[in-house]
Amino acid sequence: MRTTILMAAFLLVTGTAGSAFAQQRIGSKELELLKKNAKASPLLLDTDTDFKENTSSQWPDESGVILCQKTSFDFDKKGLSVGKRIGRNLWGALFALPTMGSSIYWANARNDTRMLVEETERRKILLRDKFAVEQYAVLYFRLFMDSDAFEARVIKRDGTVQPLDLSDAIELADPTSTPGIFRGYTDARFSSTYRPDYYKIAVPDLQEGDIIEYAFRHLNTRSFSHNPNYKEFDPVYYLCNRELPVARQALEIITQDQNYYLGYKNLKGAPDFSVSQESGRKVYKWVDQSRDKRTDTRFVNEYLEMPSLKFQVIYARNSGKNFIWIPDDASSKTDITQEDFAGKARQMWFAPAKIQESGEYTRGLPAPLKSTVDELYRLLRKRGAYDGSEKDYVNKAYYSIRSITMYNNWNDYGFAKVFSSLLTRRGIDHQIIATTVNSRTAIDKISFNQELAWVVKYKDTYYVNPDDHLNPDEMPAYLAGNRAVQFSSKETDQKMDSIDLPIADTSVNTYKILLAVALNEDKSGFVIKKEAEAAGLVKLRAIDELLALTPYMEQDYRNYGGDGPWDVLSATEQEKMIEQFQEAKTKWKKEKPDFMKELAESLYGHKVNNYKSFRIVNDGRNLKKPGIRYVEEFELSEMTAHAGEDLVISLPALMGQQQKVEKKERNRQLPVDIGYPAKYHWKIVMAIPEGYVVKGLENLSKVVENEAGSLVTIGAIENNQVHLSITKKYNLRHLKPTQWAQLLELLDASYALSETRLILAKP
Repeated sequence: MRTTILMAAFLLVTGTAGSAFAQQRIGSKELELLKKNAKASPLLLDTDTDFKENTSSQWPDESGVILCQKTSFDFDKKGLSVGKRIGRNLWGALFALPTMGSSIYWANARNDTRMLVEETERRKILLRDKFAVEQYAVLYFRLFMDSDAFEARVIKRDGTVQPLDLSDAIELADPTSTPGIFRGYTDARFSSTYRPDYYKIAVPDLQEGDIIEYAFRHLNTRSFSHNPNYKEFDPVYYLCNRELPVARQALEIITQDQNYYLGYKNLKGAPDFSVSQESGRKVYKWVDQSRDKRTDTRFVNEYLEMPSLKFQVIYARNSGKNFIWIPDDASSKTDITQEDFAGKARQMWFAPAKIQESGEYTRGLPAPLKSTVDELYRLLRKRGAYDGSEKDYVNKAYYSIRSITMYNNWNDYGFAKVFSSLLTRRGIDHQIIATTVNSRTAIDKISFNQELAWVVKYKDTYYVNPDDHLNPDEMPAYLAGNRAVQFSSKETDQKMDSIDLPIADTSVNTYKILLAVALNEDKSGFVIKKEAEAAGLVKLRAIDELLALTPYMEQDYRNYGGDGPWDVLSATEQEKMIEQFQEAKTKWKKEKPDFMKELAESLYGHKVNNYKSFRIVNDGRNLKKPGIRYVEEFELSEMTAHAGEDLVISLPALMGQQQKVEKKERNRQLPVDIGYPAKYHWKIVMAIPEGYVVKGLENLSKVVENEAGSLVTIGAIENNQVHLSITKKYNLRHLKPTQWAQLLELLDASYALSETRLILAKP
């Protein structure tokens, strides 16, 4: 495991360099496989009565209508032998290196403990105008397992059917860019070890009035090696309202025998499942019709506020069904009290190991839970962490885990169990906190074990399952402010408390930007030097993009007192790995400016003519320096316009594009969820060109203050420079629908400010 820890950093950054690989056209073998699979089991059958309609008289003013969409899940107990991976599985080969090939052995040895899910999704969409045509002019599909399949066709206005030729499909360099509607609900999370091949294909000659129809079939596996008699599949979350209105939608869940059980909850008026028996198999079907498209899409917590359905399939060989949350078929549909939640969460924490090591709970751990703890504890003692202060030991344990989870993507429960066990080994008192992910469910609507999120609290510091960048006491947005239950890690201590997790405020969640601005040579744009620092939840939101294509984990070992990333390798291996790593860094250094240039163009809505440099001053991944600081220099075009001899300049636009709320969005029925309180401060300093005076500065002075937030702008002339100070605050996370008008006032004022111009006039 030690080798895995030290090699993980290199493998992760190698994996994130996927964007560097050139896109390739689909090969002949892949095309033949798709044709064979489509012929063996066609996806676009005209005999499916759910898809009989080719038109809709509903929603005549909408740009398109989803005539039907249908997703089927077939759960069956089979080994991995039903399908094998295809293509260039580079990441799997890299993964085999630090495990010395054991990953390949165990992948085959555990076939009898793996479960197969066959997921099929089909969509049929009427495209009424050019906007809808543009939205579906490119389709995406996965080709990862040899049983994966994809078909598409266009039904022209005159009824002519044109199958889509896939021979021009292009492989995506980065599969994470695949739109969500083309990914299966049961697909694994993207990671350094799971980067399946995805392709995109342009639909030729697509016109208004056409119907685009496509379907895919994915076969996915889940490993249940620790407890083959009890298996929990990942919960599926399904929103009824879509990007277009839906005339008909259906879900089918097919289970192979009576040992499979379905728990589900329908929310905000979503329909129920019906159940039937077909050829000895249990079939659950859910149908929904005439569903309007999503409205109130801005600041909406969709799964809490909109009609939705969530369900989970569980396999239990015995008839007891001791599932904690689903002792019977109706339990998952019943709301629970805070007291019930506390009792069941505590029961789950101290549950038998067979439950703990089923499903996703110990996902990513390099070994069973106890073995993982044993190895990490030995590693910490060897590194001297045990000999230091209690606090130092706790933090080093956290950072040691982070160095592994960056690569292996541990589950919340697995992290909390390992971290808690490491603290217990040294006799350190701590608390266990159970809550829910606030973008998925509230405590009273919880239905499944896997909806629980876990946090460990030591004294006044919270330790959350670390992602690539999280530091101790940083609370991610999906947990911040949540209602939670807290109890002792000691099973004999029965005390439990209800608490609210910290969310921080506008003094912590901040983004500070200093922009030094000058006109370029032909006075058509701005030359900008930008210095910025982000902290708190604002930092956590921005850090992934800012650190992309940088070797941010290269010095991580310094945070937990470990060895360097290559220290355990032989001299020959070190030389080879260092050489490969240097090649990767050279490539990233070349690509990073282009990446940041695209981000700047997206932020400001203007073309960047010359992106000069980007530099990370502090990466924000260290407990002692938790804020991220960076400097960049670039040139923005078309920031000025001539009015005779005068220049009209868009200086306030340097706060970035602000949200424009259209008329159709101004009437709101749903509560507002901003995410978290935050403060943004821009200090813009521009030298006044010789021979010009500034006019219109008084128009920039604005003050908007209400319960939702504030916008304060101050403009002044100092030392022949324009000094523009802008401070924008969001005071609250949650607002009632009646407070929407207050937030609108803030959003409107911000947009108006960003559109305001100054005049550089000839005197």
